[in-house]
Amino acid sequence: MKLKSVALPLLVLLLFIGSCKKEDTDVPGVTISPVMANSRIIVSGSTTATLLFNSGYVVVREVVFDGDRSSAMNVSITEEKISTINLTTGVANPPFVMDIPSGTYTSINLGIEIQDESSRPSVVAEGVYTNEAGATTPVRFEFNSGEVFEADSNTPVTLTQNTPATAKITFDPHVWFSTITKNQLDNATRTSGVIVISETRNVGLFNIVSDRLDDATQAVFE
Repeated sequence: MKLKSVALPLLVLLLFIGSCKKEDTDVPGVTISPVMANSRIIVSGSTTATLLFNSGYVVVREVVFDGDRSSAMNVSITEEKISTINLTTGVANPPFVMDIPSGTYTSINLGIEIQDESSRPSVVAEGVYTNEAGATTPVRFEFNSGEVFEADSNTPVTLTQNTPATAKITFDPHVWFSTITKNQLDNATRTSGVIVISETRNVGLFNIVSDRLDDATQAVFE
């Protein structure tokens, strides 16, 4: 399975980590919840055409937490559950929860595996393309693969019992689409008036966008 290291600044998956003792199994540890921040980009090759993504969802099947502790045993925890996260409301259905032992972690790796055993796309980002004449066209990006998105933190993180911390793994369609030009969008095939970009529609655009999912950065803990 191919690993993708992704952490981009629009569709933000927040992993709220509340450390607890191992026996405190009823204390929530990790809850996945996204925050959607609207931002508009100028499309490449134009000074006025814009692209704005403002809704979508992601289907997660597994979260993996691997952490090295300075004065205790290292921790590796896997939580398996199929959960659909609405990227507009921030609601995960069902909630995704994990318990994390307390301690000071010298490094942490977070992995999120996307669901792929369904005909339903596992990642959808929807928005609006506004051309130079001011006409608007809906845009829908569909990604359907069991990829593992990873983010690392090499800055020491101290997790205290019952005190939550926040780790961010983000997804930004604006970065994915930053090399797509206005001519490509103007000439893209419409399906019932929508520019659908998927493995079967506007495949050339899909290949460009999906290749940019590999952009990497570190996880940030707060």
